[in-house]
Amino acid sequence: MHNLYVPPYKILLFILLFGIGFGTANYLKDNESNLPTPKLDLPKPDFSFNFDFKFDFNFSKPEVDEDIQKPNQTWNEVTIQTNGTDRKYGNLVGIQLVLKPADYVKEEWWKERIEETLIKGKSSGIFDRKTIVIFPEHLGSGLVFLNEKSRFINSETLAEALKTKGENFSINELLLSKSELMAEVYVRTFSSLAKEYNVPILGGTIILPNPKIVRGNLVLDPKGPLYNVAIPFSADGKLMEPMVKKSVLAEEEQKVYAAGETNQDRIWIVPGWKVGIFIGQEVFEPSLYSRLTGKAIDGLISPSSVYPNMKWSEKDLSDPNIWKQEGMPKFIKSTRAQDLVQVFLSGHLFENHWNGKTFNLRDFTFEDQAVSVESPTILNLYF
Repeated sequence: MHNLYVPPYKILLFILLFGIGFGTANYLKDNESNLPTPKLDLPKPDFSFNFDFKFDFNFSKPEVDEDIQKPNQTWNEVTIQTNGTDRKYGNLVGIQLVLKPADYVKEEWWKERIEETLIKGKSSGIFDRKTIVIFPEHLGSGLVFLNEKSRFINSETLAEALKTKGENFSINELLLSKSELMAEVYVRTFSSLAKEYNVPILGGTIILPNPKIVRGNLVLDPKGPLYNVAIPFSADGKLMEPMVKKSVLAEEEQKVYAAGETNQDRIWIVPGWKVGIFIGQEVFEPSLYSRLTGKAIDGLISPSSVYPNMKWSEKDLSDPNIWKQEGMPKFIKSTRAQDLVQVFLSGHLFENHWNGKTFNLRDFTFEDQAVSVESPTILNLYF
């Protein structure tokens, strides 16, 4: 059996120490809130951010390149003005059209605009076997708008339209890329209309790469220079000579196409009549008339176009009087012709408002001029 004897003084010491420890613990617990706490001067983290970002988000939808809807005509009727009386000698019919880029987008739309005037002429009885119909300059050149869509057609300027093709895309590149299609539509349209209405037609002009008439067909040279050419059609719809290449060019024109030879043939022979063809400002060049001196011609005709502030040789071509004072009326007596017709294109083509006024002159004296440039006008001159 173990000896469990503990001396009394040890028992008293244990009780004393236990009591002191227990009392100290209670005291600290009771005075805990009064004890000082250490103050740590820690750096405060900076959670502030600068949210002043300049975002330029454009949440609008990108412009969609859509098909063009058929444009509405802006006129109520085609006007006919007649100079002289029908003596059965024949007549020159100048047709001023009013067009905009959208009119060219589809072949059938363009043909419809042209045919509207021919329907009016036929129903009015002014077409016969000795009628010659003349359309304005660049009527065919506008076919460069064929098959274009909204981004191109709705551009404010030609420069903006070309940028839809590429930053440095040029009008020359566009003309060359579409020349085959333009030529096909041009020939098909005027061949059909000349045959249907049984009248010889000068189809205004068109810009094409070095075109030639070979065995009755229009042939292009894709690597040749561009020319602004007037092409005649016979009453049975066939291509005719001469195909006249514009030889007198304004500064703006020289950037796009080349000048034709000044000595080229420009006398168009149709049944019963011979007429000299001048394009635009060629009418101001005296040397071109001298080449007709003594030749048997009955009239002078000129497909032309002009836009505001158009200049050539210090002449303000946007003034209609310049064409009458300095053009064909001034020089006609140096030829054997007695009558003349100058036909202008009208309408809004991008930033330019083409606004020349078609006019004619009969027997050197009797003049007639289109009243409006806002609606198609037929100027009929009887020989």
